[in-house]
Amino acid sequence: MLAVAALVVLIISVVLFIQGRSLLIQDGKGNAAANSKRQVALGGIVLAVVLFAFAVVYVVNPGEIGVEVLFGSVQRYTENGMHIKNPFAEVLVFDVKTQRVQQHSDGASQDLQQVKIVSVINYRLDATKIPELYTRVGYDYLNKVVYPSIQESTKAATALYKVEDVIVKRHEVKQRILETLQSKLENYFIIIEDVHIQDINFSPEFNKVVEEKQIEEQKIKTAEYRRQQAEQEKERIILEAQAEGEKQRLLRVNTSREVVDLKWIEKWNGTLPQTMMGGNAIPIVNLGR
Repeated sequence: MLAVAALVVLIISVVLFIQGRSLLIQDGKGNAAANSKRQVALGGIVLAVVLFAFAVVYVVNPGEIGVEVLFGSVQRYTENGMHIKNPFAEVLVFDVKTQRVQQHSDGASQDLQQVKIVSVINYRLDATKIPELYTRVGYDYLNKVVYPSIQESTKAATALYKVEDVIVKRHEVKQRILETLQSKLENYFIIIEDVHIQDINFSPEFNKVVEEKQIEEQKIKTAEYRRQQAEQEKERIILEAQAEGEKQRLLRVNTSREVVDLKWIEKWNGTLPQTMMGGNAIPIVNLGR
């Protein structure tokens, strides 16, 4: 401690100063040894004063709370600014701004499957209750109450859900962790603002089962897609056949001999056949009635 160091330096300086003065009185002359001791003593006194000043003055930055502790007893707490304290008191500084911690937690689902959750917790300390926090928990509140509470809250939340629902109902799981944490840590004057679930993972065995299940589901979906495609193709062929049959039926119903003859004439290029069958007879098309 600076106060102890200042006191030690001051005592040594006083002793040196007294010895130097004694040498001057005995010798009656200003010898070098006496002057040297006096100069060292004066320098020590200046140093002791500087150390003492540092021992009694301290500064608390914005967003922090200082707690003065003397021999294990809390004397007072101070907000931002410069303060003077008992030179033998220790000042512990607590950050009361919103802080962030990440925690890896292991739990078990309702059906006893291993669940691993990586969560991020935003929290802050109640600035008006810092002395009580220090008295009940001490300075190392993270390791003593925050981390254990996160682990316990995560285990309690995952135990309420089946392993598949831990992901499907991710928001519910997060909300239960948040509410449980708030309930636990408010007793230690620690305010939980929010919880974020960064990652959820399971045992390698369960991950393998899920992967195999996904592969089988994909195969079923592929087979169903192909079946639907085949059904659609079958329906298309049937509709095309029905359309062609209806077309032929309509042609048979609506086509007369006169229409056939007209179509033949429309396609005839006016050239008579070069080969006569059965003599020199010329084919005659009956266009009359």
